[in-house]
Amino acid sequence: MLLRRVQLPDDVPGSLWLSAMPGRFEPWPQFAAEAQQAGVQHVACLAPRDELAALSPAYHAAVVSGDLPFRWVQLSMRNFGVPEDPQAFRAGVQALAGRLRAGESVLLHCAAGMGRTGSAAACVLKVLGLTTAQALAHVRAAGSNPQNAQQSGFVEWF
Repeated sequence: MLLRRVQLPDDVPGSLWLSAMPGRFEPWPQFAAEAQQAGVQHVACLAPRDELAALSPAYHAAVVSGDLPFRWVQLSMRNFGVPEDPQAFRAGVQALAGRLRAGESVLLHCAAGMGRTGSAAACVLKVLGLTTAQALAHVRAAGSNPQNAQQSGFVEWF
């Protein structure tokens, strides 16, 4: 399975998934089918558009054309970095948390599905009421984690 599920607080009915960039390590149609089977309704892309185009041309083409089986939002972070606009990122994460509270299914991805994905997922979990330590434990259990002190510090700040 390409998607990794994150344990959410018991009072949150949605589902949070983590993955590498769609179409990067598997054919784009395979990813789209698995996301549809998992009920993914929203995808938050943490990679900038140029990274999408370079690493997953078929996915990038689907994003550009709007031919996606889910709603798509971009919350860009530099590779191994943090968001350039922390307040806009916070607003985006709060919107994703609202979707989870509403029982919807959200997927987060960067390029490899590790550092940026783990950092963003921990921020979502903090909005949902977990402490930093709890959020990081849930994210690690799903196979992701902030990759450096800057990302860890951002999660703590968040």
